[in-house]
Amino acid sequence: MTELVAELKQEAKRHIARSGLLYFGAVLAVVVALYGISFPIMLPAMQDDFHQRYLDMSQLLVFMHVVGAGVALMISPIQFMIYRKNRTLHRYLGRVYFFAVIVGSIGGYYMAWHAFGGIVSTVGLGILTSLWWSFTLLAVNYARKGNIAAHRQWMIRSFALTYAAVTLRLMSPFLAMVLDDVTTSQTVYWLSWSLNLVVAQWWINSRIGTTQGVPAS
Repeated sequence: MTELVAELKQEAKRHIARSGLLYFGAVLAVVVALYGISFPIMLPAMQDDFHQRYLDMSQLLVFMHVVGAGVALMISPIQFMIYRKNRTLHRYLGRVYFFAVIVGSIGGYYMAWHAFGGIVSTVGLGILTSLWWSFTLLAVNYARKGNIAAHRQWMIRSFALTYAAVTLRLMSPFLAMVLDDVTTSQTVYWLSWSLNLVVAQWWINSRIGTTQGVPAS
């Protein structure tokens, strides 16, 4: 009985820790999402060279990316929290998320082409964008086929790529302490999403107990 009580206490502590991390991550996502959605309004007042260069780019494509990605990022933690509690809302938000990813990806390719850091940054962001909409489309297709397990796994990967917007901003200040501006951009444009995918795959394997992540449909 004592061992059972101790185990229950440990499990309760782990649950609290996981919930704390989830809510902390959700807060960060909302903050970055609000920044992205409001970016078109704030841009003219940003006087630094890094942001001013966006004024010389296609405003439509820039705003498609930052607003689309911002909406997708805002929806991501909500979907995690409600998918068992409100399936109807989950489905409707899922459609908005899919549309936001597609819109954000169109602008994302443009942003990748003009990324600071040259070809290294362009390739890194181009791969991120391609994986982002591809994983989301796979998740939608699995949902339509009724393979909910695979749908969830691919959505976890899609959310991980969406969350690269947060990881990028967390990593950049630390990388900037030891690297020059160009190398910092090149590094973060690869590491922010690839690290997230590694964590997502670990999460999938630990929660679902698979080695490949996707069961046969």
